[in-house]
Amino acid sequence: MVGVARTWWLASALGLILCCAPGSVPVVRAADVLTLFGEENAGTAGAQFLRIPVGARAVALGKAYTSMATDGSALYWNPAGVMRTPGRTNFFASHSQYTAGIDLDYLSFHHRGQNYGYGLSMGVLRSGDILRTDEFHQQGTGTYFNANHFFLGATLARAMTDRFSIGGTLKYYQENLDDYQIKSVLADLGILYFVGLGDLRVGFAVKNFGGDLKPGGSPPAMSDGYVPAANFQKFPAPTEGTFGAAKTWNLSQKLGLVTSADFNHPSDNQESFRFGTELGMRKMLFLRGGYETGRHEGGWAAGFGLQLKRKQFLLRVDYAYSDMGAFGVIHHISVDLSPLVRAKDPEAWRRSSR
Repeated sequence: MVGVARTWWLASALGLILCCAPGSVPVVRAADVLTLFGEENAGTAGAQFLRIPVGARAVALGKAYTSMATDGSALYWNPAGVMRTPGRTNFFASHSQYTAGIDLDYLSFHHRGQNYGYGLSMGVLRSGDILRTDEFHQQGTGTYFNANHFFLGATLARAMTDRFSIGGTLKYYQENLDDYQIKSVLADLGILYFVGLGDLRVGFAVKNFGGDLKPGGSPPAMSDGYVPAANFQKFPAPTEGTFGAAKTWNLSQKLGLVTSADFNHPSDNQESFRFGTELGMRKMLFLRGGYETGRHEGGWAAGFGLQLKRKQFLLRVDYAYSDMGAFGVIHHISVDLSPLVRAKDPEAWRRSSR
């Protein structure tokens, strides 16, 4: 147990260093686990689709979900949470009606045993038809193109003790922009630790680290007078490190209050703090609210959830809306389903033999 605790504190210290290190300090790249820049580097990383949050509960909590991810969305937020889900098998689906007519859909499945868990996940972003323009036809050429993204992920998690778990996800990412494609393999790592004071837990996750992103093929031909670039420019992956904590406060037998907080350090923007709170009534109705700092516009989110528990399954349906400032309000809905396995009665064989 001492060895596990020592491992945990070393991992936590590493997480804090990765999250808080200034941009001028070089970070060992274990082939570039984290490349940290200064506070303002917006536009320097590609594949921003991978940053769009999934799961209405997580969104409503202001994305303060690194230590809260013990449901089907754990494969996205913190793969170590796979080992802490209520059911051994879990199905999860999420839909976001994003800005500018863009839709984001996410599906995941995972199964866990006593010591190991595994899962599969998929995310798809569809832009719909986009009117093509150029310098001579700014109102449109009459033709259309698409900008679609998707990823496929495989997750493996392990429970080191009854309190401490680790997990990782390897995912294939592809972006289709008209006739051009960007392909890459990226990874997520996460840890989750229950301290032992009630259900107080802390989590750390590093998401979307990997090689640089670059379109395939050659740049298109330019109009007369313009010289095309010899190659497409490379962009780093949208890596981010997040450290968080959460705790449930039992107000009464029928009321519970969950509070969560995250510190987030993306590789291409300033750090932010995320806060969320959830009021649960009879473990059936949940009201939520959250906020993320460091945003020039928006940052607020709210939502609710309904949970139904039976002997055969646990079902939760969540809704959230998030404020995107000038981009308006974004709507999110998700469904989390866990078939429940009833514990075997050790005395059943005796009764049946009478």
